[in-house]
Parts: sequence; structure tokens; C-alpha cells
Amino acid sequence: MAKVLAERLGEQESKMEKALLEIEYLKSLNSIGLIFPVYGWGLPLAVEQWIDRLPSLPVGFAAQQALYVYSVLTCGDDIGRTDALLRQRLAAKGWPLQAVFSVQMRNTYVCLPGFDTDQPDLVETKEKVLQERLKAIAACIDRRQDSTKADVTPGSFPWLKTYVLRPLFNSWLTNDRHFHVDTKQCIGCGRCERLCPLHNIRLTKENAPEWMGHCTHCLACYHVCPKHAIRYGLFTKGKGQVRINF
Repeated sequence: MAKVLAERLGEQESKMEKALLEIEYLKSLNSIGLIFPVYGWGLPLAVEQWIDRLPSLPVGFAAQQALYVYSVLTCGDDIGRTDALLRQRLAAKGWPLQAVFSVQMRNTYVCLPGFDTDQPDLVETKEKVLQERLKAIAACIDRRQDSTKADVTPGSFPWLKTYVLRPLFNSWLTNDRHFHVDTKQCIGCGRCERLCPLHNIRLTKENAPEWMGHCTHCLACYHVCPKHAIRYGLFTKGKGQVRINF
């Protein structure tokens, strides 16, 4: 997603964990895009931590530098009030947020009853809509659209999802306690270890994955496994995968 938008806008793509946005560096930029997935109708823990590490901007800095900050939030269905959480967290650092967009992509969450990957016909529909949606978003960003109203899909009962269900979700489910591997299926390829964005997986002497307790629940390990050997309790039994090119 970030790569596609960067190419459309002629901007440079950079991974969040490698983006060191110091004040002096910010003076050389005229726009910054924050593109990330929504987890449990809120900000992923890794994004919250990244924002907390941002420098606090001096009063008037953003206006003086004409700094344009936008965000594109990806989701399977809806985002709740994630846009409000993002605005609030950035504002605490003195950062502006002129525009927020959401984009529906394939469902990847499979760790609760009733949640599964999308059926092929829905995937096809989402792919068709996605291309037009990205074109429209790129046009808005290119003309530096400034709007206090986010162009997002909040879904039904957005406040309830973000401010009531999300804290419960984070307390009870955003952890790796229930991850385990079917050792009869695992081939010890190490893809899960290499793909984990938080480096939360290491391989045992038997080349089986072991989770180390600081999971953000992106489920990359589950989806990248070529043998579908990674499980999350009994919740993922019979569930699908979204194949990741690796």
C-alpha cells in the first residue's frame, strides 16, 4: 500500500521503524504520510510507540514549514474511531493531521469465532474497488486536501468498538500466549521468524518457532507459513490464510 501510493505521488517510501523524524530533517520535507493497518479498531501498539518517540514540534512549526501530514488506514471492514485516536496522539506532540483516509483490503484476522479470511468473490470485489480508491486518495493528497472530517469507514457503533471493545481486545487477545506450532507440519523454514515486524519469534533447536511475549497480533507468522502449521489456540482451526509473497 505505502509503496503504491509513494509511486503514484512521487514520494519516498520508508518503514516506520527506520524513519527518524528529527526536527532538522523535518525542515526538508513538505509532506509525511502515515500508512498502517488498523488492529482491533485502533492503533497497533507498534504505531503508538513510534508516535511516542516522535519529537514534539514547536508551536507554529508545522504552519511555518507548510508541513502536510496525512494518514491512510487499511482495514478488513471498518476502523471504528481509529482516526480520532490518531489525531489525539499526534496533537499531543504538536503534530498536525490534515487528512485521514481508510481503505478496505483483505480480511486477515482469524483469531476469534466468526472471523475468517474473505471468500474469493469478495477478494475480487475489494481488489477492483481498491484501485479506484487509491487513485482518488492520491488525487486528494496531491492537492493537499485539508479536512477535519476524515474520509473513512467507521462502521456501525464506532465509539463502542474503539473505546469499549478495543481495550478488552488488547487486554485479552493482543498477546502471543495462544500461539503454537504443529510440529508435524512445520518444516523449520524460518519464514515466520524473518517476517515478524517486532522480532518476537525465534527458532528453537528443533527449528520450530517460539514466541517471546511482545506480539502486536499482526498475524504475519500465521499467514506466511507455507504449511499452515501455526495455530492460535483452537480459534484458527479450519480458517484460511492470506498468502504473503516472501
